[in-house]
Amino acid sequence: MNRPNELGSVQFAKETNQHLIDFYSIDKWVTYEDIPEKGTGCKRRKRVKATESSTIITQADQERLWELIHHATQHFPEKLSLCIGMPVMLWNNDATELCITKGQEGAVASWQSYVGPHGKLVLDTLFVHLKDPPHMVKFDGLSENVVPIAKMSQTIECTMKSDMIRKVECEQCCVLPNFSMTDYGSQGKTRPYNPVDLQHSNNHQS
Repeated sequence: MNRPNELGSVQFAKETNQHLIDFYSIDKWVTYEDIPEKGTGCKRRKRVKATESSTIITQADQERLWELIHHATQHFPEKLSLCIGMPVMLWNNDATELCITKGQEGAVASWQSYVGPHGKLVLDTLFVHLKDPPHMVKFDGLSENVVPIAKMSQTIECTMKSDMIRKVECEQCCVLPNFSMTDYGSQGKTRPYNPVDLQHSNNHQS
């Protein structure tokens, strides 16, 4: 669903007389992994050397990572293009009791950012106005149902354009543009207006 979301973002910015602002991740290669030892469950873990010899990512490789579509980075975005009011979907269970859950929809209210080590804008905190949360949420200093989404670090597998899989520790706010979703992702959601693309549906269940 990357292309519909990309087109939707551009159209939304145009219709609201805004410009999309790009926010970039901060990355480093994963050189060692902690994996469970066989037969011991998850309590005992061993460190296994990965393919990278250093955590440092060259500028050229960083540019390649930023170009990857969200599907190629396990939906942990290397680059986010946002503007105020844009529909987004939270993509991590940060705080269930505060309705900050994976799949919760909302709209960009504001953000705090800074210039990162590569001279690109980096999100520090994204403020999202939740859409129809299960209950009202109120943070001090913020409007009702506006929640802070801080950037987080997560190890992800990136599928490069060469089809090579490379593991990266990525820092980014875990949200995605929300102009389209799969039939699976739409389960349990009430949508009064819901255009559907049936061209590639395999069966009546889709």
